[in-house]
Amino acid sequence: MKRTILLGVCVLFCVAALAGSVAWALQQQGDEGQEGGMDPAMMAKWEEFMTPGPAHEVLNQKIGKWSMVVKMFEPGAPAPMESTATTEAKWILDGRYVEDHTEGSFMGMPFRGLGLCGYDNLKKKYVGVWLDNMGTGLMLAEGDYDAATKTFTYASQGPDVMAGEYVPMRSVEKIVDADHWTMQMFQPGPDGEEYMCMEMHYTRQK
Repeated sequence: MKRTILLGVCVLFCVAALAGSVAWALQQQGDEGQEGGMDPAMMAKWEEFMTPGPAHEVLNQKIGKWSMVVKMFEPGAPAPMESTATTEAKWILDGRYVEDHTEGSFMGMPFRGLGLCGYDNLKKKYVGVWLDNMGTGLMLAEGDYDAATKTFTYASQGPDVMAGEYVPMRSVEKIVDADHWTMQMFQPGPDGEEYMCMEMHYTRQK
């Protein structure tokens, strides 16, 4: 009980400190002659940064419930390991980000994953983060969309647990049609050459 009260006090203190900092900044700008406290130019730039646009609407293609077939590849292996999963993607925070929850199995163990993706108006890039119960790290990605081929291409870093380090990875997501899309992931092999380590096929649930 004491621990809960202490945590609540800490949270309230942090919120109060943040609010105080914002109020101080606005007061400083007000003292410098800015009407209403905040610089209109700053307000305009922030509104531009925070407002979803056409680039966000491209992600509508991923919204919905999907059945997945997952293939994992290893260099030299005679055949990929195959499993199935389901995922549901939906808009959050007023159309700014797509959140997807994935559930399935991997090598006989339950698999659960959480992804977020969106379009960063400042970077002019699609951005994403992935985390799951098969690791303790976050996979961050940045990429672009080719409207002509309906393809997202992302660069990220993923864990190489044998090497004990994160290595460069590349993923390619292609919208096949309204009810199908694919994702392929590539990483360096033992010889340093890139190979496809994972392939996922998504089919919209009806």
